Amino acid sequence: MSTSSSNWDKRAAASSEAHYALAGRLAGRNIQLGVPVVVLTTIIGTSVFASLQKEVGTGWRIAIGIVSVLAAVLASVQTFLRFAERAEQHRASAENWAAIRREIAQKRALHPEYLAARGDPQKYLDGLRRRFDQVSAQSPEMGEKTWLHYQQKHGLDEAAVAEPAGDAAQAEQPPGQGV
Repeated sequence: MSTSSSNWDKRAAASSEAHYALAGRLAGRNIQLGVPVVVLTTIIGTSVFASLQKEVGTGWRIAIGIVSVLAAVLASVQTFLRFAERAEQHRASAENWAAIRREIAQKRALHPEYLAARGDPQKYLDGLRRRFDQVSAQSPEMGEKTWLHYQQKHGLDEAAVAEPAGDAAQAEQPPGQGV
């Protein structure tokens, strides 16, 4: 396998790692919002139950109302931002990119004589290119800043990123940006 397969492997590695990182970050944000919602709703439930037992002052009623509204707002924000769903999408995309990486590594591990006897290498590369396109199209967006960070981390320059795509326009697009 050639230098281009190394570049393809680096791009798949950068894509996989970036999507795993985003999945972790989004899952963390889901917990950051979810835990306060659980705590606040527990406090509200306990307070309402306690208020049934005895007369509660106006200040406590207002506090319970404010905490109730805050819990509802946090729950709504959590639902609207869909952190858990988006984290799962990035995790699935990372797995797809990792599978491509394993396929490339497996092909590179084979003896060159075996590869030569197995058919046209261009046919393999065309199939790999289709997989790249398919996974990229199904991947959620990650943002240019995140992609550039992982592109640099894996030693990819714009020419190396463009190579699997076959055009320079794709080099500027992170995987999952509709490429």
